[in-house]
Amino acid sequence: MSRTLILGGGFGGLTVSTELKRLLGAQHEVVLVDRKEHFSMGLRKLWELVGHATIADGSRSRDVLRDRGIRVVRGEIQAIDPLARSAQVDGNTMEADYLVVALGAVSRPDLVPGLAEHGHDVWDIAGIPAATEALARFDGGRIAILIAGAPYPCPPAPYECAIHVHEHLRGRGLRDRSEIVVSTVQPMLMPNAGREGSAWMGEQLTRREIDHQVASKVERIDPGRIVFTESELEFDLLITVPPHRVPDVAKASGLTGEGEWITVDPATLETSHPSVFGIGDVTQIPLANGLPLPKAGVIAELEGMRVAAAIAADAQGGDPPPPFDGRGACFIEMGTAEAALVDGDWYATPEPLVTIAEPAAAHAAEKRLFETERLGRWFGA
Repeated sequence: MSRTLILGGGFGGLTVSTELKRLLGAQHEVVLVDRKEHFSMGLRKLWELVGHATIADGSRSRDVLRDRGIRVVRGEIQAIDPLARSAQVDGNTMEADYLVVALGAVSRPDLVPGLAEHGHDVWDIAGIPAATEALARFDGGRIAILIAGAPYPCPPAPYECAIHVHEHLRGRGLRDRSEIVVSTVQPMLMPNAGREGSAWMGEQLTRREIDHQVASKVERIDPGRIVFTESELEFDLLITVPPHRVPDVAKASGLTGEGEWITVDPATLETSHPSVFGIGDVTQIPLANGLPLPKAGVIAELEGMRVAAAIAADAQGGDPPPPFDGRGACFIEMGTAEAALVDGDWYATPEPLVTIAEPAAAHAAEKRLFETERLGRWFGA
């Protein structure tokens, strides 16, 4: 029996494992490794921050996948050997015919002095309870939302965060004595969406009296103060998007080469090692304009579908599936009632083709349905 070893049980890993079982059934062994029992929908982090919903309601135990014939291994991945298509998990070596690395990006607030001590990392689920408590205690002043490094998962999410906080403060009667400022290290608000998309987002923020600044490189965080290379910004509450990196175990595997992220073929998602694939946030795929393919759950899912189809075809001796085309769409929440829809042909040349459908209640409902459908597809409910 052939075997696929999948490292990481997020959007990409869950998609590959469940799709392989659908395509190959009992004739192929699927092994999914993750150090945590529960998967949680990342989109719920901001919902819990402002009291709209809970992370727990969007969480499921990966152990449920065993009922679908998937071997679930809970453990720490200590080493990856792409030559042998194997990984060491809690001291045990696991080998396979196909290896899929889907370990995501790791939040690294330690890379900015003072960030962990004085800011709230809402890109890490573990940081949400303290951030939620701090926002609940907030009674007026300045809230800074700081993008301290790029690339990072879900590019529009910091602006969703700002708009959710704006709505939250209005509901508590605090908005008239509060400031919200978004600062990004990037040269524009949403580089992947280009100048037009960035200008559109700027208009959305300005309409809500949310200040914003770009190209602001952070040197350090002092108590109540962000120190940039050329300026400073005082705050009463700091919400942060830290720099992100690949997990150390992926870096040590050699799959990143001289870069910071795993390099893959844009069409097949295969690394330089045969039958070893990288998908999702752990990879970096350069686009025609030099920017990276956005790190987003929907992209990881689409990549996972292509990889699963390729493995299934190879295992059965069939023709490979069509190449991954770099297309993907996501919703940008404009508070709890509306969302915009961003649709990207990211592999287009000489620039990605990106369109933004204006905010509507229907898009917000579609985003909720997106969550329901994925949880149902992967876990059955």
